[in-house]
Amino acid sequence: MIRLKQKKKKQYKQLLYSIVLLALLLFVFGFAADRIRLSNESEQTAILEKAVTRTITQCYALEGSYPPDIAYLTAHYGLTYDSDQYLIDYQYIGSNLRPDVTIIKRN
Repeated sequence: MIRLKQKKKKQYKQLLYSIVLLALLLFVFGFAADRIRLSNESEQTAILEKAVTRTITQCYALEGSYPPDIAYLTAHYGLTYDSDQYLIDYQYIGSNLRPDVTIIKRN
């Protein structure tokens, strides 16, 4: 009878250890997945910033003036981005002055 109780106690401890280990693994996996997601988001923002800068420069080199707005770049130079995910604040200063561009990630 005592052996049976000890055996059940041992099984209970093993089950408890398994559950704790599984919970720990799920927590670590979730944390790692979140870090990867954040890294990808910041990388996407950097890529979009480079694409906008490159497209503005290309427009100036070909036409001799800076584009009046982002819509001009998307229509004439093939700039594409997810407008649901990013807001591009484009401040046109003049045809011969580089525009001020700010890219904001939407929630």
